[in-house]
Amino acid sequence: MFGTLFINVFTVFLMMIPGYLIIKKKVIEASALKDFSQVIIKILYPCLIFSSITKNFTIASVINSWQLPVSVLLIFVIGYFIGLAYNGFFSGKDIQHRKSVLYQFTINNFSFLPLAIIAKLYNDQYVAALILSTLGAEVVVWTVGMSILNSEKKGFKKSNLKHLLSPPLVSIYFSLIVLLFFHFINVPLQSMVEKHIFLSYTQKTIYQLGQATIPLSMIMVGGRMGKIQINDLKIADIWIVTLFRLIIIPFIAVLALKALFPNHPFVNVMLIVAVMPNSIASLVVGELYNADQKIMSGTVLVTHIISLFTIPLWLMFLLK
Repeated sequence: MFGTLFINVFTVFLMMIPGYLIIKKKVIEASALKDFSQVIIKILYPCLIFSSITKNFTIASVINSWQLPVSVLLIFVIGYFIGLAYNGFFSGKDIQHRKSVLYQFTINNFSFLPLAIIAKLYNDQYVAALILSTLGAEVVVWTVGMSILNSEKKGFKKSNLKHLLSPPLVSIYFSLIVLLFFHFINVPLQSMVEKHIFLSYTQKTIYQLGQATIPLSMIMVGGRMGKIQINDLKIADIWIVTLFRLIIIPFIAVLALKALFPNHPFVNVMLIVAVMPNSIASLVVGELYNADQKIMSGTVLVTHIISLFTIPLWLMFLLK
């Protein structure tokens, strides 16, 4: 069982290698990664979101799946309070260092890495379930997450809420509006698509664009990894965050999820998200908010390398 899961996870990580090499070999400039990510975030990922949700959900099933965004929100809240407790014992450190540590305790890789793993293990319905769960994650990232990193004493600002109108979230909102419209006119969306050739081919085109999200996002992740300096890994907090992020926080989160949602049809999606490493996006967010880049980059690199082994171990015991 471990061997099969390890191979599945390992082949996902293999998709990072081209990105790593093109940065290390300077095939493209590291600055191009920002443009690369813009294409994914603003075009490809919204296409994947729209095609996945509209193909696999009705408005009724979305409402009945409220546990998905709540589960990811719960995972983040657990990490946040554990991070606060940890920082409480080390209050003498630099403020930006402490904020960066707390952010890495709170936010994990809730989208692109689990997306690739779930696509390997399950069908499109599970992919759609993961995408729906990210609604809870995005709310935490752009509210609590921004209040952690904001260098001003005021912390969270109302202007942070504009990020709740990011292209992926707008795509989720639009998908729900479409489902709601077809619910009110009492016509199954997929039935309408099958009857009209234009709608059918449009849906297929959006689906094909969306499918590019996984390989291209993993290449981007590899490129981000190529920018990380190995010499920055001597900081003790990097290894402490890794211990909590890959072992302790998942353990508590798994217990909570199994207690709260034991029979949910997509409980495996929740559990997979719970055992993920730190978010690659924290590197970008950290740059914007002047976070401690050594902590950000170090925890991302170390948690991803070690998670190659911890993810299959967790999934061997957790997946039904």
